Amino acid sequence: MSGAEPLLVAGAPRTGTTWIAEVLARAPGLTWINEPDNEWPNAFALRAKLPLGRYPALRPEDPGSRNYEELWRRALGGYRQGRYREALVWKLDRGERTMAELWRCLCEPTAPSMSPRLRAASLLGVAPPSHRDSGTGRVMVKSVHAPLALEWIHARLRPRMVVVLRHPLNTIAGWLDLGWGGCSLATNPLVRDRFAGRFGLPVLGAGTSRLQEATWEIGLFTTVLEDAVARHPDWVASSHDALCLDPAAGFRRLFADLGLTWTEGAEAFLRASDRPGSGFDTYRVAAEQPERWRTRLTSAQLDEIWAVLSPIQAPWVEQVARDIETGAARG
Repeated sequence: MSGAEPLLVAGAPRTGTTWIAEVLARAPGLTWINEPDNEWPNAFALRAKLPLGRYPALRPEDPGSRNYEELWRRALGGYRQGRYREALVWKLDRGERTMAELWRCLCEPTAPSMSPRLRAASLLGVAPPSHRDSGTGRVMVKSVHAPLALEWIHARLRPRMVVVLRHPLNTIAGWLDLGWGGCSLATNPLVRDRFAGRFGLPVLGAGTSRLQEATWEIGLFTTVLEDAVARHPDWVASSHDALCLDPAAGFRRLFADLGLTWTEGAEAFLRASDRPGSGFDTYRVAAEQPERWRTRLTSAQLDEIWAVLSPIQAPWVEQVARDIETGAARG
């Protein structure tokens, strides 16, 4: 298996990518590199993404950046940031204050200069990840920061693509549970130029709510991911909602599609994780997940969500419209 093409498991944040990667990681001979493009605590990722933003928007023909390409070349080759350097980055962490600084640095188009703490972290990222475990086999990389750059990555490095898709209303509910808003993508000139007109994404006016900003970005990610899958029949589309309905059968098919060997460890993990959980853990009652948005979103929230999603020109929007109509009736 060590000579097989690397896997890239990618989706938007809160679409179930970690759960799926946790199961796939039980395949023998598979090495998991988790979110190498997450800017914290990956110092090289912070440095590589400074000119590109938290969610780099890159087309296959774009030059991108040397550091960003090297980040992916190393990750798909099985390299990760060493523990010593990661520990140094964590020593610089100040919790919510650091997260706010990272947001300003990577999400605001006219961001002020970096804080001394982030500048120190970026200096730790001068050298790319260089630690590779002994016995590294086939590599699986998981990311939620690259939904707008997947075709760029694929064009250069040719990993086997596994795109994770989830009902957008469940994703929105997941963002709300964590208090997440957006990353100013709705006002990012490059993102608007490349995607807004093409897919009918609306202009958000002054006084936009956090829910509307989050909805806009989830609408963007869902549309871009589904469009990429439709144009690349060799990419594997993995529906989180479908997997939840029959996890064992669904994952067995996914393992077979990817040339992985199903194991009792994978089966045991599915059984152990099928229980109540919250936050960032991967414990959930699987059968409840596809319809959970119906009890997590109010009728007023659904109205606000639909006002943002309705102009989007994508096949999935019609299904969401039907679901919102029935969801509102139940609310």
